[in-house]
Amino acid sequence: MNTTKNNKKPQSNIQLENNDLGETMKQSFEFWHNNYIDSPLNYPLVWKKALESNSEIVKKIKETWKKNTKQIAEIQIQQFFEMWSYAIRKSDFEIAIKSMQDWEEFWKNMTDEESKIFAEILQAIGNYWKDVQSKNFE
Repeated sequence: MNTTKNNKKPQSNIQLENNDLGETMKQSFEFWHNNYIDSPLNYPLVWKKALESNSEIVKKIKETWKKNTKQIAEIQIQQFFEMWSYAIRKSDFEIAIKSMQDWEEFWKNMTDEESKIFAEILQAIGNYWKDVQSKNFE
């Protein structure tokens, strides 16, 4: 595996179950799947709104993908959300992870830094949604 500038190592084979992204995805799966499986949300729309409202995450995204154009970063994030919204509808987490791993082309050039950003995005979106829901109850 070659190392690119800034110690960004592309991941040749994503092992989602053994890293920060995998753990965050497990928490995300449990939150979204367990709470909304009976009445599924339009996950990508919720997540897009969450990102738009969280300038700190947008800033990190821009820093991480600064070598790419804004359009490429947006496409990667959109692809990730699309895959994840499909995966969290699976019956259990292991099947969800397997469906994510099947997207080998998406993962093959992902760096550790980008993986961490996806984990942070999932956490931020979950927190955003919890805040929105708690405000709706007040």
